[in-house]
Amino acid sequence: MWFRTHALRVRYPAQERWAVDGVDVEIRPGVVTWLSGALGSGTSTLLLALAGLAPRLTGGKREGDVMADDDDSATLAPLRSGIAYLGPSPALQLSGIAKTVRDEIAVGPMNLGEPREKIAAATDRAIGRLRLADLADRPPGALSSGETQRVLLAALLAARPRAWLLDEPFSALDQAATVQVQGLLRELARDGATVIVSCDDADIMLDVADRLIVMRAGRIALDGNPRELLAGNEIIATGASTTDAGVLAHDAGLAVPRPLTREQLVQIVLSTWHSGLAPRTRSAAGAHATPFSTSGSASALRMTDVAFAYPHGPEVLHGVSLDIQAGEAVGVFGANGAGKSTLLRLAMALEHPAMGTVATLGRDTARCHPEDFAPHAGFLFQQPERQLFATSVRAECAFAPRLAGWSEPRVREAVIATLDLLGLADTADEHPYDLPLPRRRLLALATILTADPELLLLDEPTAGLDFASRERVIGVIREWTRRGRTVVAITHDAVFAHEALQRGVVVDHGRVVQDGPMRDVIDDDRMLRPAALAVALALGLPPGSDRRAEVAGILRSH
Repeated sequence: MWFRTHALRVRYPAQERWAVDGVDVEIRPGVVTWLSGALGSGTSTLLLALAGLAPRLTGGKREGDVMADDDDSATLAPLRSGIAYLGPSPALQLSGIAKTVRDEIAVGPMNLGEPREKIAAATDRAIGRLRLADLADRPPGALSSGETQRVLLAALLAARPRAWLLDEPFSALDQAATVQVQGLLRELARDGATVIVSCDDADIMLDVADRLIVMRAGRIALDGNPRELLAGNEIIATGASTTDAGVLAHDAGLAVPRPLTREQLVQIVLSTWHSGLAPRTRSAAGAHATPFSTSGSASALRMTDVAFAYPHGPEVLHGVSLDIQAGEAVGVFGANGAGKSTLLRLAMALEHPAMGTVATLGRDTARCHPEDFAPHAGFLFQQPERQLFATSVRAECAFAPRLAGWSEPRVREAVIATLDLLGLADTADEHPYDLPLPRRRLLALATILTADPELLLLDEPTAGLDFASRERVIGVIREWTRRGRTVVAITHDAVFAHEALQRGVVVDHGRVVQDGPMRDVIDDDRMLRPAALAVALALGLPPGSDRRAEVAGILRSH
């Protein structure tokens, strides 16, 4: 299926700015086309327009043409016309009528009127291709976000579409599932499908995409070969992300074309700088090293022999014991469905253990409810829609400190400071649901930061964020722990974990299987080791000198 746009403009309701502003593009089948850009650049809106869903589903106004083969995409029923669309909030795309994952996957071919035997065969093929046999009989609503993302991809696969339009399809996936979906996208393109992916993670898309379209302020800024564009200066100027190694190479002052993988960067560093580096590096490292010590600190979160199961489901956590001290920044890692989100829900008293004890901020949660910990503990859901309810960004952020009894001048000051901190100052008077999903995620974080909690419990805080927004979140967490506050964050983002967090806890099938310094926990089996850490290890840099700014500074000085 060919897609063609001419003078395409799309504007959302109550918005003066065109989200897509004069786009002319042609996208052909048989290749993976990657859309990238800074937050608000228009990639998600372009994807919706191509699918015929903007403004038909979103409201607003469209000008210009969007053609899918010979038809205006706005006149087509997407799935029946062979167009599959996956949005950035997978849980909102579940049918709501299926009792099991198998039924959910069958909904597409059922709606297309396929015979029963074809529906069964297509469902079985999709389950096998996405390796979902162990989830087939579970209720869709009981899945983790990453599992839901895979199930929806399988549901689309069962309908055999000719075009795949995917918005952040990797955002909730663990490393194994990411590799699986990367392979699926390449396979679909080889088989002649049109594959268009909006994604902010250049490391994931580097070996998947055949073409990169970079957008800026609703317009196409760059269009070409992904490796050539990612290795140059132009993409940095647009605010779009290059690879982790490319960012470090840029910060270190390396000339273009820059290396894009850790392996390339490490090879260049070792061959260029290794001679004479070690003595000066160790001297410089001592100045940067700031090891964190929790000796003598009180526990912010303590779990002792905790077991938990959801109603009518298997046990999710088994004998979990964990002690997190005040002032620590801890990452929680593990495969999709390992029990990570459940662990955080127990900490916030959203759930209660079947066995064992959970003590949050020194208080046993057994007879507590979430409101008992507000505003001292703040919880960020993976789906920001679950915690946004006010009619403006400003009112949303003011709710928690007002509930805590703060004076109005103090509330106003906190709201202004927090919105500025997260780059949301220009959205203060907008409705939360007029914001794109990444900014809603930042807003959800802002709503808990304004009350200045002692404990932050964050579920995938950087999912779907662009480079600049992720850097803001990293800065927030560093500042929080500098002030002696505690952060516990679930993440699949190794760069974020390495830059912002100090300690890692690995959960596997409901058990804590590893707990130690972040540098020891991150490895290539679980998640790709960040470029800064890879270079630091290659050069023998000690902890405290292995984050991007320190490594880039050392490389620049040599």
